[in-house]
Amino acid sequence: MSLEFATGRSASTSAQIPPFRGLSVTVRPAPPANAGVVTVRGEVDAMSAGLLADRIAHARLWFTSVVVDLSGVTFFAAAGIDALTTEEPIALVCSPAVLKVLTTCGLENRWELHRSTFLALAAGVSMDFAATTASPEPAQRAAGAHRAL
Repeated sequence: MSLEFATGRSASTSAQIPPFRGLSVTVRPAPPANAGVVTVRGEVDAMSAGLLADRIAHARLWFTSVVVDLSGVTFFAAAGIDALTTEEPIALVCSPAVLKVLTTCGLENRWELHRSTFLALAAGVSMDFAATTASPEPAQRAAGAHRAL
């Protein structure tokens, strides 16, 4: 026996309808190695914030650096802030709606904010390069100690 809803569709076909029609979240790899982009379009509210948090957590499993592109977000509720809070740092590309909420809550300095996904990925590459490049300590560089054999 199949369940039927008021529309006359069975439960199996109704389950294919996305639960959050106002939100689209996609995860894709980005050109630098081990980087991923979570692209968000639509409205982030209390009902859809869990989906966003789930996709960010999924991206953290696969990629070492994650950029969350929120430039397509038209509405951003305070519940979305919780979805962006992760143990590992993430970079954000914000729409005016997202930036307004972050600045109102005084959280604009909590994340790395960038103007575009390209700039966020470029910043991540330069940070990864700086972290993996062996260089002498600043005090040693100033004294020229790194040149001594």
